[in-house]
Amino acid sequence: MPIFHYQAFDASGALHKGTQDAANESEVRQLLRSKNLFPKEIRTSRFTRKSVKTKSSERFKVPEFAKRRNYAKSLMLFTRQLEVLLDATIPYDKAFQLIIPQTEDHSFQSILSDIRGRLLEGESLANSMEKHPQAFPDMYVSMVRSGENAGTLGMIMKRLADYYERQDRLRSQIRSAMIYPAFMTVFGFAVVVFMVTNIVPKITRIFESRDAALPLPTRLLIGLSDLLSGNLLLVGIMLVVLFFSMMFFLRSSPGRRLRDWAELKLPMFSRIWIKILVARYCQTLGTLLKSGVDLKTSLEISKHVVVNRRFIQGLEKMIIDVNNKGIPLSAA
Repeated sequence: MPIFHYQAFDASGALHKGTQDAANESEVRQLLRSKNLFPKEIRTSRFTRKSVKTKSSERFKVPEFAKRRNYAKSLMLFTRQLEVLLDATIPYDKAFQLIIPQTEDHSFQSILSDIRGRLLEGESLANSMEKHPQAFPDMYVSMVRSGENAGTLGMIMKRLADYYERQDRLRSQIRSAMIYPAFMTVFGFAVVVFMVTNIVPKITRIFESRDAALPLPTRLLIGLSDLLSGNLLLVGIMLVVLFFSMMFFLRSSPGRRLRDWAELKLPMFSRIWIKILVARYCQTLGTLLKSGVDLKTSLEISKHVVVNRRFIQGLEKMIIDVNNKGIPLSAA
């Protein structure tokens, strides 16, 4: 665990110096504030304690995607709460003081506590949020900075709250639209398994009693039925292993490329997905431009809301045409 050197003032203004073991700088700040100390300087020591690793831990590493947290819901609720409090002319630090106890996500709560501490130390809200990119995306920070500079932070927070609520509704609509196809797929698969393991064996006995010559497709179906009926548990385990293998593959770089290609090329599905990507990009771009962020920065930030890398490549070409070649946005 890293060792940090700190300098901090107490309530009387006396300077305290010391060292503290912590996972990161934010944790040091929280520990100091719990002792009623206000950090002046925190820096990492050159000497850190080496963590002991077993051979098994060296061989197995948790994938990055498994470590990530999704703060979308917490961020949406926080933004709306902050917008309401700022609209009531409540100062930043007091607004954070009211919001933090109401935050259910403890990880996000600690992030808000760190931001409040930085605000008390004199940092701007945008710079404080920028220290936590896992919770506050570039778009959010840029809009907050624009609002602070223009003195319209209350209006900016309202736009951000509206934006995240629209995104949440869109995600809910997509999930709802996918429920019926997913149910029908699972139900259809269950019907096929039932037919192959229960109905086909009975029909097979009828054919065998008559010594009838069966066509190739029928023989293949009977063979599949015998395989499933005799090894149902093994087949079930193989399907579970196959499912999780596919999940891990789709999260890898080659799997991600294949998934991105399929999203833009599969018939019927691709048309819907492209419309969703365009809607998200344009919605984000419009929100940034209305908030006073310049076009160049808005174009660059907006591409990060698009999850398809092939689509992002097309956007990057458009951004280069607009920013570097002077081509109008409509033509690019």
